[in-house]
Amino acid sequence: MPTAEREGVATHQLEPEAASVPEARRLACEFAESLIGEAQRSRLEVAVSEVVANAVRHSGSDEEIRLVLAHKDGYLCVRVIDGGTGLVPQPGAMSSDPGAGFGLFLVEQLTRRWGVTREDGKTRVWFEIDYADGDAPALAIPDAPCDSL
Repeated sequence: MPTAEREGVATHQLEPEAASVPEARRLACEFAESLIGEAQRSRLEVAVSEVVANAVRHSGSDEEIRLVLAHKDGYLCVRVIDGGTGLVPQPGAMSSDPGAGFGLFLVEQLTRRWGVTREDGKTRVWFEIDYADGDAPALAIPDAPCDSL
């Protein structure tokens, strides 16, 4: 059950622990279940897993992680907010940092767009993913990312 819900939006609080990753994946897929195509569901599972795993692994905070899911016109907006200090993705960082993963690279490849925002002592990673499978015509990307709404 979401901790907060309004029409088309659900907010969940997750513990900053590894068990929250599959829980976030389940919550996101249930939220989008009736709208998302099978191929996009698989992409959603990977993208949510990567972003929540990063929050668990790298935030360094004991604060709960907030997962916000919002239905938009033809796509899902996902926001993951944690109490960590954040990061600024750098070009080539994956190849130069020993042990660095490809999580955000995967998110970029699997979603229509994504970003990182640092505000009020919190880090917010967000992404948008189309409901329709890849062979459907792509919808125009709006000017404002879902994070700004």
